[in-house]
Amino acid sequence: MMKRLKNIYKLLALIPLVLIAGSCGDDFLDLDPPLQVPNEDFLKNVDDFQAAINGAYDQMQLADYYGRYFLLIPDIMGEDIKQNASANRGKEWAEYNGAPTTNQNEHREFWAEIYEIINMANLMINSDFESVPSRQEEFNNLIGQAYAIRALAHFDLVRLFAQTYVFTSDASHPGVPIVTEFDREARPARNTVAEVYAQVISDFEEAISLLTITPKSTGVISKEAVQALLSRVYLYMERYEDAEDLATEVISGGRFELVSRDKYADQFFDGGSSEAIFEVIFNLVDNPGADHLGGMYKESGYGDYLPSRQLFALFEDDDIRGTLFIEDDNLDDGIYADADGVGRRVYKYPSEGPDIATDNLPVIRLSEVILNRAEARARDGDDVGALADLNLIRERAGITELDGLAGQPLVDAILEERRRELFAEGHRVFDITRHKLNVVRTDCTAPDNACTINYPNDRFILPLPQEETDVNKTIKQAPGYGI
Repeated sequence: MMKRLKNIYKLLALIPLVLIAGSCGDDFLDLDPPLQVPNEDFLKNVDDFQAAINGAYDQMQLADYYGRYFLLIPDIMGEDIKQNASANRGKEWAEYNGAPTTNQNEHREFWAEIYEIINMANLMINSDFESVPSRQEEFNNLIGQAYAIRALAHFDLVRLFAQTYVFTSDASHPGVPIVTEFDREARPARNTVAEVYAQVISDFEEAISLLTITPKSTGVISKEAVQALLSRVYLYMERYEDAEDLATEVISGGRFELVSRDKYADQFFDGGSSEAIFEVIFNLVDNPGADHLGGMYKESGYGDYLPSRQLFALFEDDDIRGTLFIEDDNLDDGIYADADGVGRRVYKYPSEGPDIATDNLPVIRLSEVILNRAEARARDGDDVGALADLNLIRERAGITELDGLAGQPLVDAILEERRRELFAEGHRVFDITRHKLNVVRTDCTAPDNACTINYPNDRFILPLPQEETDVNKTIKQAPGYGI
C-alpha cells in the first residue's frame, strides 16, 4: 500500500503555479513535470480517486505542512514557545527577521507544498469521470474530501501569507492566489483576503453536501470535520452566529466527546481519541523520524524549542495539561528553566524508541470547537452559554470553574484557556493577530527587537518566496519585505 501511495504521489506532483521544482537552474520553468499524467489517463475508476485522495493525505504528513512546520511556526511566533540556545530551524520566523531569500526554506516549502496539495484536489474535482450508480455515494464522498482539502489548503495559505481577515474593514487587503484548476502558464495575482475566504467557504459548503459516509479513521475528513473547520473560519471572520451554529452541530451531534481527565495525555500519543475530529496520522511504517513535530521539542530530537515561563504561569497545580511537560536537568539554569528553576520541555508528542514519530498531529479537536463556540457566544453577548462552554474545558482539566465573568473579561478568559488547551498545536499567532494583540515576551530568548511585536506589523505574515515574485510579475510581495 505504501509503495502504491508513493507512486500516486509522484503522478500527482504537478508544478503548482510557478513554484520551486526539482531543478536548481534559472530555466526550471521550461521543464515539463517528468511524471505528469493527464487526468483521463489516471483517474479511470473510483479506486483511482481513492488512491488520489490518499496521496493528498500523504502530502499533509510532510514536515513542511502538518507534519511539523505548520504547527510549529505559528507558535514560535508567539510568546508561549521560546528558542533554545541551539535553535536554528524556523529561527528567522521566531525572531521576526525572515526575508524572501532567507536561508530558511519554510516559506518556500509552505508555498510549494500547499499549492501542490491544491492541485491534487483540483485533479479530482475537475475530472470528467462519471461513476457507476452502485459506487456513486462513495465517489461523491471522495470528491467531498477533495473540496475540503482544497478549502483547508487555501485557508492555511491565507493565514500564513496574508494579514488576518479583520486587518481591513472589508478584508480587501492582499491575500493569496485562488487556484481551482491547473494551468502551467498561469501567472496569477493575489486575490483579496475576502475573495479567498469566500472560496474557502464555498468549497467547505460543497464538501458538506457530498460527505455522507462516516469514515472509520480520524485521519479521513468527515462532514463533522468540515463543519468544525468552517466554524473556525467564521470565527476568524467575526461571523459569530455562524461560528456558533456550526460548532453546535458538531458538539450536539454525539459522534465526539471529550476524553476523560485521566486519558487526556494519552490522546496525543495513541491518536484516534473520542475528541479527535480530524488529525494527521503517523504509524510505524509511515513516519518522519526526528523531523516529526515532536522532535522539535524533545531532547532526543532537535530540541530547538521550549515552553516559556509565561506559558507555565497559566497552569494551576492540578491542571492535567501540566503533565504534557517533562523535566530536563540540562535546562536547570537561567532563562531556560521555569520560575522555580526547573528545566522542562514540551512532551505533548512523546513517542520514543521504536515508536518514534508515531504521534498523530491534530488538525482540529472537539476541545477547540467548544472554545470556538464559547468565544462566539461571548462576542454575541451570551455570557451564560460562553461560560458554560469554558467551564467544560476547565472542569475536564481539573481546575477551578469560573463564574461571574461577562463581556471582554470573559473573552480574555477564553483566549487564555485556548493557550492552555491548544499550546503546541499551531494556533497562537493566529489568535494574537485576529484579536489585534501584541506579542510581549517577558522571558525572551530572541533578539531584543523581537521581544515585543506590536500589532499591526508587516512581520506577522511570511513573505512570498523570491523565486515566485521573480518569475511572476503580476504578484506583489508583502509590505515590509523589501518593497
